[in-house]
Amino acid sequence: MDKMVRIAGVVFMAFLMTGCQSTEKDEADTDVKQVDETAKEEDKATEQMDTENDEDEEEAKGEGAPYETVNVTPDYFIETDNYDTGREFLTIFTIKRDDKRDQSREERLTASLMENDPSEQKILESYTKLTVDGANLKVDFQEDGNLLSATSAQHKMFYDSLIGISHLYGIEEITFVNPEGEEKITVAERMVDAPIVVEDERGNSQGYYTIYDKEGKQTWFIPTGDLNEGAGGEPLSLQETIEMMQTVDQEDAFYASAIAEGLEVKEVSLEDGLAIVHYTMDEEEVSASDRIVFENAMQLSALDFDATELRMVNETQRQSKTFPFTE
Repeated sequence: MDKMVRIAGVVFMAFLMTGCQSTEKDEADTDVKQVDETAKEEDKATEQMDTENDEDEEEAKGEGAPYETVNVTPDYFIETDNYDTGREFLTIFTIKRDDKRDQSREERLTASLMENDPSEQKILESYTKLTVDGANLKVDFQEDGNLLSATSAQHKMFYDSLIGISHLYGIEEITFVNPEGEEKITVAERMVDAPIVVEDERGNSQGYYTIYDKEGKQTWFIPTGDLNEGAGGEPLSLQETIEMMQTVDQEDAFYASAIAEGLEVKEVSLEDGLAIVHYTMDEEEVSASDRIVFENAMQLSALDFDATELRMVNETQRQSKTFPFTE
């Protein structure tokens, strides 16, 4: 009997130990599972935080990244041509920069005037010596008489080109001197016996529109003052001028806006000779040619306001491009 009791006790203890071991194993398995799930949740949260941090860094990088700085050569040249509207000839302009010629302001002004003289006999190149003293241009004529004559059409083109180019180089007065050293001479059917005041001849600056020469595959710029667009009224500020340049009011006009679709001027300022134009662009819509035309129009407009430097800030491409005028 005692033996049977001892056997039963041993069996009971065996079952008890087995049960305890199973419980401990289940609890251990549960703890491991919970740890695994917790680790997975932590990994998932960490991944999400990393992704958000990466996005924040990319956004911050886009907003705070420095602008690329581009400095353009100061050596600019002005070219002119004539456009026949069927009723009259209008003088059109463009600006080009060439760092290979490496000339002074006086040399560049002289070259621009002589190379773009519309008179048949090339009066400026053939019969004059040009000198610049600050804002004054002196034209010494080596010949007089019929050699300096011109038709009525050439008369207008000659003075529009002379005065327009001089203005875009900051010239305020032009003095003609005859071979005897006197300020009295007839040139292209006009008697000049006093300095020509450029501002009086040119009028208020009102911006530029474009004319595309299909044959020469070149865009030219025509002052709005020569058109009915924006004519009259009080002088415009640079910002008002550029705002006006964005649209063409006349239907079927032979000219167009220099600010193509996809370009948007955001802010314009002019202080102490520094003109700044902030703009955005649709990179899929605006071509490289559109941007060049826009930049050239802004340069001519800035020169009309006696700017010494133009800074074009492309907010889309984060680029700051500087066009100097004084060197």
